[in-house]
Amino acid sequence: MAGRGRWPLWVAGAYAVAVLATSVWVQVAVAGAADASFAGIWLIALTVPGSLLGLLVLPGELGSLVEFTVIGLLQAWGTWYLLERSRSRRAGRPARG
Repeated sequence: MAGRGRWPLWVAGAYAVAVLATSVWVQVAVAGAADASFAGIWLIALTVPGSLLGLLVLPGELGSLVEFTVIGLLQAWGTWYLLERSRSRRAGRPARG
């Protein structure tokens, strides 16, 4: 079972792919539709809580797609880091019982 230790990477990688796919979808929706005003809501919802902080720090329309994509990728990295750290700590402890 060599793949058992890679689950933090799979979780964080799946989240990063979801963020990138949603970002591409939002860009296509905005470029192709006359009224795509709610397309960006999906990216904001996917990257909460970082996107809410991003809305407070950098309000405005300029660079919002890039901003939310970067926030989502940073959250994916943070998720990987925390899960990997938790996994390695559990692996280092002696078995109970």
